[in-house]
Amino acid sequence: MTCQITVLENETIFEFPYIYYPGYKVTMNGEEIQNFESENGFLAISLPEISNAQICIEYVGTKAMFIAKIISVIGVIFMIMYLLFTKENDKMKIDKK
Repeated sequence: MTCQITVLENETIFEFPYIYYPGYKVTMNGEEIQNFESENGFLAISLPEISNAQICIEYVGTKAMFIAKIISVIGVIFMIMYLLFTKENDKMKIDKK
């Protein structure tokens, strides 16, 4: 989501219509800014007085999610290799008989 905003008061809390989860990346004019969970459980940011700013929100996930994906891919590769190896081994046993 991208939006243009004007903030008239210092330390304004801006709440977005997204339920808060770790992994959101919020940028203002190209610079990443800190986000947090509001009292209502939504994604929120605190902004200084700004005449014009472009806010961009994207969900990029967390480092733990990235590590879990890598481990899953490695696990699937090892499982496929194991299945292929055991199948080839079974063929060799049958051919010997």
